[in-house]
Amino acid sequence: MKEIALYIHVPFCIQKCRYCDFVSYPNRQSDSIADYFKVLIQELQIRTKYDSLQDIVLKSIYFGGGTPSLVSPEILKDFLLHLRQNFQFSKFIEITIEANPGTLNPEKIRDFAYVGINRLSLGIQSFQNRFLSFLGRSYQEKDVHNLLIHLMNSGSFLNWNFDLMYGLPFQTFSDWKKEIEYVLLYQPSHFSLYNLTLSQRVPLGSFLKSHLASFPGQDWEASIYRWTQQVLGKYGYKRYEISNFAQPGYECLHNLTYWRNQEYLGLGVSSCSYLRGIRMRNTSSLSHYQKKIKNGQSPVIMKDILNVKQKLAEEMILALRTSEGVETEKLFKTYPEPFVQEKLILLENFVQSHLVYKRAGRWILTSRGTLIANQLFLEIFD
Repeated sequence: MKEIALYIHVPFCIQKCRYCDFVSYPNRQSDSIADYFKVLIQELQIRTKYDSLQDIVLKSIYFGGGTPSLVSPEILKDFLLHLRQNFQFSKFIEITIEANPGTLNPEKIRDFAYVGINRLSLGIQSFQNRFLSFLGRSYQEKDVHNLLIHLMNSGSFLNWNFDLMYGLPFQTFSDWKKEIEYVLLYQPSHFSLYNLTLSQRVPLGSFLKSHLASFPGQDWEASIYRWTQQVLGKYGYKRYEISNFAQPGYECLHNLTYWRNQEYLGLGVSSCSYLRGIRMRNTSSLSHYQKKIKNGQSPVIMKDILNVKQKLAEEMILALRTSEGVETEKLFKTYPEPFVQEKLILLENFVQSHLVYKRAGRWILTSRGTLIANQLFLEIFD
């Protein structure tokens, strides 16, 4: 039996956030969501046949989006039941649903837990109204506080995360300090920290182009990142990946699957999969996705088979994102020695520049290295 992770993309939202570059569709009706989950079940049947998904154990299930918390608990219950009928669940399976504060209430939180969801990931982004408004979020800070107070008092979820963004226009250190004070007040078991990154395709992309001076800049972001890491460390949070912090035992199992370069299946429009060394992506058009499934066809429109050098570079990059780092012994067991030696010379150069350090046969990014990680990754992948 082979363990894999399962990702389900739910592309529906109340409204499209001004920074969002994910495939999502605002203002969809509940019957559209119900129909979409019927199509997901059909895709699962098709992919099981096309991708030989027999004798599979699911170690994690992740409902991402979009805004999956728009889905009713009844639909999720039926979908999870169908999964159980077709796959074995790991004894310690992690089942996550992403949620936005404007789409949750005490009853829904309780019902999500009842149907088997055991991890909640809240896309908060900020506790301050002016930043929420700028980002195009559909709720206000009072909604966030009311939700978190209920979540803590209810005890429905011990394993929960929330996301915050930094690098917003006119954001000061005082603003960010206030955000982190709320993290420490509510003490989520997991915390994700992202700097605002804008594609030219999103509404805020053109704003960035014409108002660049209003954004804090890379030096400010670097100092904020260092300060946040130090503060969270004092309160028991470990940075186990560049953007992710967790209390001991609450690291996200699903995301670790990606960073450890392990196999996963993606269902739904625009979802990605990695199976038997092949990277795959579903069509990003909802109508095209539904049409292909209706015709009994796989929605996969792209397959990428990496060569050995590409696989080596990708595994090293993913591992360096984590506090586990790159394991030398594993590389030599998996890849040709000349290719590995070439990359280890590069890592030695990073060590000399104090961007990487070695510990117990592993190569791990230093605090300084995390600040320019993307630049290092480009060198590795060259």
